Amino acid sequence: MTISTADRLVQLRKENGLSQEALASKLGVSRQAISKWERAEASPDTDNLIALAEIYGITLDALLDSEKEIPNAEPKAEPEAEKKDEKPIRHSLYPETANRMFRFPYPLVVIIAYLALSFGLKGVMGRSPWLVFSLLFLTIPMYYMLASACRMTSKRTFLFLMPVPILIITAYLFCGFVFGMWVKTLTLFLAIPLYYWCVAVYAKGNKRKKK
Repeated sequence: MTISTADRLVQLRKENGLSQEALASKLGVSRQAISKWERAEASPDTDNLIALAEIYGITLDALLDSEKEIPNAEPKAEPEAEKKDEKPIRHSLYPETANRMFRFPYPLVVIIAYLALSFGLKGVMGRSPWLVFSLLFLTIPMYYMLASACRMTSKRTFLFLMPVPILIITAYLFCGFVFGMWVKTLTLFLAIPLYYWCVAVYAKGNKRKKK
């Protein structure tokens, strides 16, 4: 990113009355990422550039062209009444982690791993490797549930979105297919209600503290 573009990002943000923290919250990135853009140390990707243009109410060309005049030349002043009632901005828990996870081609990695393991261990394993390693596909919804949880603004929601049920089912099927422990591992399912009960207790305790 050029210095002129970085300076323009600073100018646009200030003219729209946004702090780095507020802009980061709108984009779902960290304040450090905004700071790097504005110092020309890093460049926002295409999705973030489009989102910036929408936030500022200008076209993408206008966002990147520092020669064009920027509309709304004066910073927006917020009424005092609105400032008093303004709620604190709540940031995503792990915005950078979430963005990296969504960009990573995890399903493709799972397919490659499934084919490699199934072909590589064919004839070595006592049971069909195709059936056993098909459990890898259950990790795909777990992966994206975890990525979505990282974008949440509260730990309570983050914990509720954890893919615990799918994890337990995957562990049960693995123990059944590989070790034949279908009955002995049924107790694994007790972990599901126990986990959500613990999260509910945690959420209720935090609600009381806020009151």
